[in-house]
Amino acid sequence: MIKINTNALSIPEDMVLIPEGPFLMGSTKEDIERLLDLDRNIEVERLENEMPQREVFLSAYFIDKYPVTNAQYKKFIESGGYTQKPLWSDAGWQYILDSEPLESNDLDAIFKGEPDCPVVNVSWYEAEAFAKWAGKRLPTEAEWEKAARGIDGRIYPWGNEFDKTRLNCAENKIEKSTPVTKYPQGQSVYGCFDMAGNVWEWTADWYDSQYYRHAPNKDPQGPNVAEENPYFGRPEEVGISIYELKPSPTSKALSGCKVLRGGSWNGSGVVHIRCTNRDYDEPTYKNDTIGFRCARSIGQS
Repeated sequence: MIKINTNALSIPEDMVLIPEGPFLMGSTKEDIERLLDLDRNIEVERLENEMPQREVFLSAYFIDKYPVTNAQYKKFIESGGYTQKPLWSDAGWQYILDSEPLESNDLDAIFKGEPDCPVVNVSWYEAEAFAKWAGKRLPTEAEWEKAARGIDGRIYPWGNEFDKTRLNCAENKIEKSTPVTKYPQGQSVYGCFDMAGNVWEWTADWYDSQYYRHAPNKDPQGPNVAEENPYFGRPEEVGISIYELKPSPTSKALSGCKVLRGGSWNGSGVVHIRCTNRDYDEPTYKNDTIGFRCARSIGQS
């Protein structure tokens, strides 16, 4: 195996280098028990997808220092990103043909939004196309988690104690996204901002609640196919805690979901915004709590 000299690498603008090596991924049984003590509303079934904790080795990679902003995404739109078929997967292009975002007001909020706030109301397919346009890709779930928590299994990017002054979450009652540079005190050990709170972030992986039990211990890429019907109803439909298994009568079964990580401005910091928290939704879904950041493999052009 050829070892890359990361000291000689040129780090792309507004990205950070995550060096190769192992880190602790997932939660221990003791972590989950402590969480249940803090929030009696949580159904333990919704936390088992974080177990077991294991050591995972990742090759070196780059990841964005910040979530993608309105200003950055606006450049993608203005460059004709929505009309360049090579940027889109087959499923993504079909999504564009079906939804016709350029013919609706779907993108207006991006132009009217604060330039340095994270872009939201973008589907997984749109995040995937932006990443390709930018010469990047979406991070794997494992890459996202290592960039957020470092190698030592910490609960939050800054350590093991919740501190609402370090992030945008429900406890602060801001009730909307904030500029991506607002919380330098909440950055990870690698210098990534907003990996806790502000907006959920799409990752590359399909969602499977059992994946941690059989995933490879080196550079896991996520399952080949998504778990079917992992949950009935979206998080915002099930009450105060997204872990309450009480879907509304009108909820439909989710299917073929992508992994979301990081929590958002409307989630409880103690529960929803831990580095290990795994959520998911269908790749066509979008709302004002979901954004993304990009990654790049070493040597990717």
